[in-house]
Amino acid sequence: MKIQRFQTPLLPDSKNLLALCFVALTGFNALILIFLLFVSFRINTLAARKTTFVQLVNGETLVVSERDRYWRYPSVIQNTVRTWTELTFNWDNKIPGTNDTDTGVRVGKGGKRIPTSAYFASLLLEPEFAKAALSEIAELVPYSVFSGKLRSTVIISYLSEPREIRQGEWEVDMIATRLLVDRTSGTDERIPFNRTLRLKAVEIQKSPLGQNASAFEQKVYEVRSAGLEITRITEFIPK
Repeated sequence: MKIQRFQTPLLPDSKNLLALCFVALTGFNALILIFLLFVSFRINTLAARKTTFVQLVNGETLVVSERDRYWRYPSVIQNTVRTWTELTFNWDNKIPGTNDTDTGVRVGKGGKRIPTSAYFASLLLEPEFAKAALSEIAELVPYSVFSGKLRSTVIISYLSEPREIRQGEWEVDMIATRLLVDRTSGTDERIPFNRTLRLKAVEIQKSPLGQNASAFEQKVYEVRSAGLEITRITEFIPK
């Protein structure tokens, strides 16, 4: 007599299908986890990238850094001091960058005039400070500047590293010499100009009209592009 043996699967078919689905789901979740880890790594890499380069439509390349709104590079602060000094005391009877005669800009009610470059330099001063400074600068400008008989330039010998007074405010010491040349007699006069300038960070504005703005408006926004204002100028005595 033969005994028939019936072999049955260890798991029913329905349970085998459930196990396969579980394995597939686990594999799918593992792929999602790997993808999420990769995306997180890329985001962290981009977030940690503080400095990058951008190229403007005119081909100019600029460095872009993520910083506090009141933070400025030391070189930007020094350059603002340099720009103000050179625009204020480089006098000629020509408007800078052109062959047009500079008739100057009237200051106050006394009929005094200052060179156009000095007027633009005043845009770097805090508004109330600029009102007082313009009158003093006008007293230094002889009429012979506008007739072309006198030329002035400034030579900057030293600019200190900016000292932070408080957040968004710095001081810079400058040693310079004003050189006045009389074109008629050929003589020159050298005047020491040693000053400590205090600057503060302000909002950086851009012209709403861009390249369509007038030359005057473009120059105004160009001068103020560093987001800095000079609030005080005092005599500096080198030690």
